[in-house]
Amino acid sequence: MAKTMLSRREFLVMSSVLSAGALAACAAPAVTTQSPSVAASPVSIMHWVYSTLPMDRDTLTSVPADRTENVVNYFEWSLEKWQEIEPDVEVQLEYLPHDQSWFAKLDASLIAGTPPDVVQGPVSEAAKYIPLGALSPVNDYISPEIAADLHQAVVAESSFDDKQYLWPWRLSFGGGIAINAGMWEANGVADLLPSGETRRWLMDDFLEAAKANTTDDVFGTVLCTDIHYQITQFMFGFGARLFNDDETAVILNSPEGVEGLQWLVDLEKTHKVAVPGTAIRKAQEAGQIFVEGKASTFPSQGSGKMPPEFVERPEAKWFWAPPPNVPGQDPVVMTNIHGHYVFQQKDENQTAAAQRWTQYLTRPEALQLSLDTFGMPPALQSLWGDIEDENMKVGLRFTDMMTTFGRRASAAAITFSLAPRMLEAAFAGQLTPQQALDEFATESNKLIAEAMAG
Repeated sequence: MAKTMLSRREFLVMSSVLSAGALAACAAPAVTTQSPSVAASPVSIMHWVYSTLPMDRDTLTSVPADRTENVVNYFEWSLEKWQEIEPDVEVQLEYLPHDQSWFAKLDASLIAGTPPDVVQGPVSEAAKYIPLGALSPVNDYISPEIAADLHQAVVAESSFDDKQYLWPWRLSFGGGIAINAGMWEANGVADLLPSGETRRWLMDDFLEAAKANTTDDVFGTVLCTDIHYQITQFMFGFGARLFNDDETAVILNSPEGVEGLQWLVDLEKTHKVAVPGTAIRKAQEAGQIFVEGKASTFPSQGSGKMPPEFVERPEAKWFWAPPPNVPGQDPVVMTNIHGHYVFQQKDENQTAAAQRWTQYLTRPEALQLSLDTFGMPPALQSLWGDIEDENMKVGLRFTDMMTTFGRRASAAAITFSLAPRMLEAAFAGQLTPQQALDEFATESNKLIAEAMAG
C-alpha cells in the first residue's frame, strides 16, 4: 500500500472530516474483553511501529543508525524470543514514518475496517481512539505486580474512566538540553555549566554561554521547528503553559509565551547564536549539526543517555541538563507515556493474541534493556534503582517537572501540525510571535472544542 503524504493543512482538514462519530461508525464493533485464559489459536498480528532502535546482535548495545553489520532492531529482538514461546501467533512488524502520514493511514485503516492489531504510540495519540470504543483495555491482562510497579504518573496519564488502554513502555521526556561540554571548556565558559543534583540553571546563563561558543563557523545552539517541544521547553521556562489545568484550552499565547517565543527568535535573528534557517529545519538535521560539532548545544529530548555518536569522542564530553528558566519560574518538560495500544478486532481470539504479544513486549526484561541500551526511562519504578550515570540521573529527575502532551483527541494534531506551523511562521518572520501564538491558540481551541463535543 502506498504511503499517503499530506500537507499539514490537508491533515487538519482530514482530521476535521474524520469526526469521532464518523470513525466510531467505521470502527470494529465492541466485544467483551477477552480473558487471558482463552487458549491461543493460529493467528496473525499486525503491529505498526516507528522506532527502529538498532542494537548489536551480540552485545545488545546501541549502534549508529547507519550501521548494518550484525544488527537487530529492538522489536525484532523481542519478536524472535516471542516466536519460541507462542509459535502459533505470527507477528508482522510494519515500520512506518511517524509523521502526518502515520495518522492519515491509521484513520484510513479504521474507516476501511482493517485497523492494525497493535500500534506503537503514546497516550496522547491513543486518546484519539479511546472515545470511539476502538481500543481494547489492558486491565484484564496486566498483572497485579506490574500494575503496582507502575509510576503513578503513568497510571494517571494512561487511565480513562478507570480503564487503562496503553501497555506502558517508557516515559518520553520531550525536553532536555544536550551540551558539548568540551566546546564550553575550550571557550572558557565551563563555569556556566549547570551543576548540582538537578542541574537547574538560568536563561541568562544559557545565552551567555551561547554567545561565547559562537564563532565564524560554529554556533552556540541549533534549533528546529518540526518537533515543537524541543524548543517550546524554553517558553515553559518563562512561565508559559500549553494547556490550562483541565485541558479545555490552549493558553500558550500568554504574555509569558510571547516573551519566550520572542527570546527564541532573537537567538537567531538578533544575537546570531543559533544556526540560521530554524524555520525550515527538521530535528534530524539539527541533531546532526550538533553531533558534527557545529553547535555547542542542542535542545533535544530524552533522559540523558549518551548517544552512540559520542562514545568514541571523549573530547566532546557529553553533558545533559534540563531546560533553563528565568528567575521565579521552574523548568517544565512535556512528558508522554509511550507504549503500545491494541485495537479491538471482530475476532476475540485475535484481540487476545494481540494483548498477549504486547504484554510480552513490555515485560521487565525488555524494559530493562531499553533503559540500559537506549536510556529510555521505563514505566516500572523498580528498574530505576541501578542507574549510576550522572547524566541519566539528572534525566530521571525530569519526573519532577512533567507536564502533559494532552489526553484529548485533539492532542496529536496540535503537537504534529499546528505547533510546528506556528513556529515556522514566527522564525520565518511571516508573523510576529504574538500573531503566531494567537493563531495557534485559535485553531487549537477549535480542535479541542470538536474533541470535547465528539
